[in-house]
Amino acid sequence: MALTANREVPRYVDQEIAEYAVEANAKIYKGAILGLSADGHAQNVVAVDNKFAGIAYEAVDNTGGADAAKKIRAYVAGDFEFPLAGATKANIRAAVYASADDTLTLTSTSNTYVGQIVDVPSAAVIRLRLDFARTAP
Repeated sequence: MALTANREVPRYVDQEIAEYAVEANAKIYKGAILGLSADGHAQNVVAVDNKFAGIAYEAVDNTGGADAAKKIRAYVAGDFEFPLAGATKANIRAAVYASADDTLTLTSTSNTYVGQIVDVPSAAVIRLRLDFARTAP
């Protein structure tokens, strides 16, 4: 059916930040690695049980709140520095996984794929490129 009046169409200019409804009783700190619960709400990543959702742009405390009672903004594009024990320049382009909201690993088993190493600027510190376009290699 053709339009018969003007309408506003939501436009998402900033494609580096997304907004998610927060899981019930979740307390998320700024910089946390986020996952999506089974019902699609943001929470601290829980290894393999989540789909990767990004890096928390801000802190949100939904303690005592219901699903979607609060929203959180998250980085969904870009490169971020994180500690990664044992990482060396030889690991550049390696797949990276999260085992907790503050822990990255090169181990795929029982962990959530989050991206690839694009640089190792110093010992045990990586530059992680977030990757939502595919699942782990």
